[in-house]
Amino acid sequence: MIMRLSQDVMTYDALGEALPLLDYKPTTAFQRGKHVEYIDVTCTFDIETTNSDEDGFAYSFQTCIGGLVVVPRYFEDWAELIETLCDKWRVTEKRKLIIYVHNLGYEFTYLIQLLTLRWGDCKALYTKSRKPLTLEFSNGIEFRDSLKLFQKSLARATEGCKHEKLKGDLDYTVYRTPDTPLDDKEFAYCVNDVLGLYEAIERMKKEHGFNAATLPLSNTALVKQEVNKTVNKDKGFDPIRKALTLTKSQTYLAYKAMAGGDTHGARWKAGYTFTNCNSYDFKSAHPSQQLLWKFPSGQPIDLPENTPEEDMNAIIDNGMGWVGQVAVSGLHIKDECPDPCISVSKCINTEVITDSDNGRVLDTAGTLIFFCDSNDWQRIRDGYEYEEMTALDSFAFRLSYLPDSFRMAIFEKFKIKETMKGSPEYMFSKICVNTIFGATAQKQIRDEYTAEIKDAIEWEKTRWEDNLDNMDDKEVIAAQLGKSRNGLGTNKNFPFLWGLWTASLTRLKLWRLLKIVGWDRVIYWDTDSCKFEGKKVPGVDEYNEEIKRQCIARKCVVQKDNGKCVYIGVAEDEHPQADYGYQEFRFLHAKCYAARNCDGVLESTIAGVGKKEGVAALKNDIDNLNDFLVIADTGAQLLTYHDAPAHVRTDFAKPTMSASWIVMSPRRYEVGGVNTEDIDIERLG
Repeated sequence: MIMRLSQDVMTYDALGEALPLLDYKPTTAFQRGKHVEYIDVTCTFDIETTNSDEDGFAYSFQTCIGGLVVVPRYFEDWAELIETLCDKWRVTEKRKLIIYVHNLGYEFTYLIQLLTLRWGDCKALYTKSRKPLTLEFSNGIEFRDSLKLFQKSLARATEGCKHEKLKGDLDYTVYRTPDTPLDDKEFAYCVNDVLGLYEAIERMKKEHGFNAATLPLSNTALVKQEVNKTVNKDKGFDPIRKALTLTKSQTYLAYKAMAGGDTHGARWKAGYTFTNCNSYDFKSAHPSQQLLWKFPSGQPIDLPENTPEEDMNAIIDNGMGWVGQVAVSGLHIKDECPDPCISVSKCINTEVITDSDNGRVLDTAGTLIFFCDSNDWQRIRDGYEYEEMTALDSFAFRLSYLPDSFRMAIFEKFKIKETMKGSPEYMFSKICVNTIFGATAQKQIRDEYTAEIKDAIEWEKTRWEDNLDNMDDKEVIAAQLGKSRNGLGTNKNFPFLWGLWTASLTRLKLWRLLKIVGWDRVIYWDTDSCKFEGKKVPGVDEYNEEIKRQCIARKCVVQKDNGKCVYIGVAEDEHPQADYGYQEFRFLHAKCYAARNCDGVLESTIAGVGKKEGVAALKNDIDNLNDFLVIADTGAQLLTYHDAPAHVRTDFAKPTMSASWIVMSPRRYEVGGVNTEDIDIERLG
């Protein structure tokens, strides 16, 4: 069969039939500053595979070229299609064609050895091992991972498109070869994936005015670019940004002190079921910090070595902040404090830790050395008893509100999110609000991964610490400032200290909420929410009134059409209509809990397990959440990588090249048990 109608689109499985339809001169777009031309045609690509522990190969290479779908069944036919397209459109290293793949790491495993043999070595940018963001070949073909662009599954990325991802998957247990006829359902599944992705990318380009040269590589870059459209108009922003660049030693301290959300539970309540519970959740926690509170500003100042605690506390009392490596002797958690807020991962000399709880320090014998900032220090000195604290190496900075241009860029997106639900602008604004923190928290000096393509794919990792060590202050500052990679103005980096401060402010606000609720009542908390025993707490209303006053002062109040005002950063009751939001609540450790809500519906959150699968495993009994509970099917897939040299297969209708492959299998999970297989765990679909 040469032509085939599928999903209302005529598709082709032979090169000859498709080529006449590609006989046109495509438009191009230039990437400013790099003298590179991009063919402005959206192309998408996907493969289907057959796998076993003994063997694995691709049997379908569906490709969408500007809406034209071609489905070659052999690697050589697909490669010839791309090469012919390169000839027709004069694709070169200076005139590139981008091909988008959703979760490029999967296709990479099957094809990279074959493509390097055919097209030569490629320049690659990896986010981690086996996870390429881009692959650039000297023939002008550039692969990009659309999963990083959308930061969501293909099903979610294609929502609202004509060709949304079809429900259900191919039966991957069926043995198929390049010669196996695909029935209408199987063929439609293949076609729909590349068509839907094509439509999703085209929609993004149209909505934001992008072309092939200006479309960012990642969701975070997209959001950063959107914010920069506003701040680049502010002549006062650049001096503020440049003043906050860090020296080499300051960068090391800041990167080491950076931490995520505070996720933990009261150690004496783990493994017990509590009845009649409630929950509060901060509204847009990270963006609220950036809108409402003061942040690092001006040139950071190095403090003397071995600065005593009284001087470090004085900095805080004078309305300034600091980041540093501190030494604390005689440290142990207060008996009544539920939250041991020093992470073992932030400590240098872990051998002095005598007791810990779920990765948190409880007691020490001797002097503990760790990294933190002044927000974290306020929590530590409140929750621990200790003998002496000294800042071994540290720097300080003034605090002031973030520039109005930056704040208003955030607020405008928050306002759209709250008032325009259902509009085309809503979803992107929601993404922006949720991602702006990530844009400020990006390390500009990162871990680097390289791959040597031989008989197997050999990986090497260079840690950011080693990269930093090989740089001087001038190079470190240049890396922080960044340069434009697109034609939409200067896509400047934001100060890393803003990201660090955002996260630590959220931890500090959560700490305050835990104290308002009562240390004796809190059960479990995660980044921006707190679960606790008993009735609702009047003190939270008082806290919210304070936040509302700050919203008014900072001009961050959203008024809806019905007159209702929305205040960012308030602690919201998750179930305001019920006396108790949860009939039952139970946790074991971080990211492992279950709750029966006020409507009697059982819910679960178990890291690595789908919510539906987690609930099913509990069999409607919350007390079944125990260590060593086995969940046979987590809703996720185990990916087992099999590296093999490139070789010619002769067991099909015609010879074809094959190499490494992946085996996917349902992931088994044991709660609290050992789940540390040296294989990647992916949630697919």
